[in-house]
Amino acid sequence: MFWKDVPGATSPGHWLSILQQVMRQKGTSLDKAAFAYALTGTSINDALISCFKSKYQYDLVGPITYIRNVMGYSTWEPYIPAPSHPEYISAPSSLSGAAASVLQKLFDNIHSFTDHTYDYMGFTPRTYASFDAIAVEAGHSRLFAGIHYQQSIIAGLAQGKKVTENIFKNK
Repeated sequence: MFWKDVPGATSPGHWLSILQQVMRQKGTSLDKAAFAYALTGTSINDALISCFKSKYQYDLVGPITYIRNVMGYSTWEPYIPAPSHPEYISAPSSLSGAAASVLQKLFDNIHSFTDHTYDYMGFTPRTYASFDAIAVEAGHSRLFAGIHYQQSIIAGLAQGKKVTENIFKNK
């Protein structure tokens, strides 16, 4: 699964790879690149802080707990291991919403972008029509993996975007 990320890699690192690829395509100057890395890193960091505050405020059980304990499928397993923290809201969606918003604000929108982050691992590059499309796919990967509910993904994307809006408003 493309958005599972490889061992030793992280979702924030994947977004920084996307940022690096965009800056190479656009021939970004050193000063703008430094600014872009700082804003992207700050947005991802703040989105995750906000996300985990929400997780422990709402304390919603994840699909694995619900499916095993309520539905009675005691041996059910998600596609990827479920994290050991509350489900709501989705952290990958939050950080992806934040990162996509930064890239959109700094580089306008893209009409086509191909992510080559994992070419070296033999993964097929993925092409997207917008930064938002990248964020949505990253979020939905956790739904398909069986570790998040749809509403958690929607809320995470929205919260990540809001965090970035606040950062740009106060920069």
